Amino acid sequence: MKTKKKEIDYENIQPEDLTGEEVTLEVKLETKAPAYCTDCHIKMEPVKIDVKRGNIMIMNVTAYKCPKCGKELLDVETASRIEREFALRHAEEIKGYEVKISSDGRNYLIRFPKELSKTLATKKIAKILPVDADEFVVKVV
Repeated sequence: MKTKKKEIDYENIQPEDLTGEEVTLEVKLETKAPAYCTDCHIKMEPVKIDVKRGNIMIMNVTAYKCPKCGKELLDVETASRIEREFALRHAEEIKGYEVKISSDGRNYLIRFPKELSKTLATKKIAKILPVDADEFVVKVV
């Protein structure tokens, strides 16, 4: 006579429900999965490319290229980094706002112009990200 295995309620699992042997797994986060061409369904090869938008070019970017059709692909992390770089460089071309820097003796203070303050009404925290020695990005969160 066969005995039926006890079914485990995984949403309400208890320590006594856990049986078996403890194992250790090694995870290699630095290893990237290979990219495959969505058209040809073959493994793409890593290459270096230049990415240009308008009058801005970022050179020697790691990408993947299909050896059959030539399609190029960036991984998500690289694409995000490049989009941010283009946005920062494009921001320099925009007129922007000039504001005075004040000091209360211990802190430096800047005021946001009225036009920008409308979007800040519900926000209470700003994150300041240093880009360079004299350049910062203010992100309102």
